[in-house]
Amino acid sequence: MRKTTKGALAAGAAAALLIGGAGTLAYWTAEDSADGGPVASGNLTLASNDDCDTWVYAAGSASAGETVTAFVPGDVVTTTCSFAVGATGDNLAATVDVPDSLEFTVPADAASFAADVDASFTLGGAALADDATITEDNDGDVLAATFLVEFPYGDATAVNVDDMQDITATLDTLTVTLTQVDPNP
Repeated sequence: MRKTTKGALAAGAAAALLIGGAGTLAYWTAEDSADGGPVASGNLTLASNDDCDTWVYAAGSASAGETVTAFVPGDVVTTTCSFAVGATGDNLAATVDVPDSLEFTVPADAASFAADVDASFTLGGAALADDATITEDNDGDVLAATFLVEFPYGDATAVNVDDMQDITATLDTLTVTLTQVDPNP
């Protein structure tokens, strides 16, 4: 092999080493960490005070204000139950609602039936508008739910009227729900 060929090969190998070495040169980086610190979440709770009023006939009924002793189809009865609100969170907003109907459980030999339900609410003693929200400002307030329950008229396709006579029905649990909503809709 000639000296010039050897020299050219040596120069090429050196150039390849230099180029390869330049490709592995790392950029400088630095890293450290900081303690993020604690972050606490809020809460949304509703606790029954287990103190519902006696069931009475609703305003507009023939026996308005009187204690219910034996309902008949078409009656509208009412009671008020209270709940303690737990609401903490910087941007907390929640709406309040009840189911549209309640199921009555009756003895095994009779058909069960549903009754229509509506409710109005007070919060801390003040009426709560339909579109009002509960916020952190209401933490510890008492939410009172006044339930209106309308017993259905029976018909041949739904409930046998005879099955609703002389029964003791058990009303399903009266449920109030707080649901978190976007505070800036």
